[in-house]
Amino acid sequence: MRHIRFAALALGASLLATPAWAQGSPVVVTWNTEAVTDFGTFAATMIVVESADGYSVEIIDQAPAGGAQAGAPPQMESSISDVTVDGSTFSFKRSLDTPQGPMELSYTGSVDGDALTAQVGSSFGNIPVTGTRAEEE
Repeated sequence: MRHIRFAALALGASLLATPAWAQGSPVVVTWNTEAVTDFGTFAATMIVVESADGYSVEIIDQAPAGGAQAGAPPQMESSISDVTVDGSTFSFKRSLDTPQGPMELSYTGSVDGDALTAQVGSSFGNIPVTGTRAEEE
């Protein structure tokens, strides 16, 4: 009889804990990001979404600081692939179409609370990226 009570208690505890296990990754939100490079500071909005098919990422590059500048390059076309989210870590690849030709970027990073840190591998070397969780509207 004692084993049955223990089994019922263990089952009840596991059912109560299930919502915590089922919660999504802290990566899956909208992030305001910034990359500081030798060429300047680049801001972007990064949106990470989970669906039945897995995860997807959209990056919306922001105009340079001070607003749109005359002669500023147009928004570059890009595609994102190989998105992986595992708990609070993530990685994906981004292909950019630049005036100089295609550019391949590899993102790897993690989330800690409302802060995001990442490295972007590029032909210019690694670029540090930081971010904060965007305010919900």
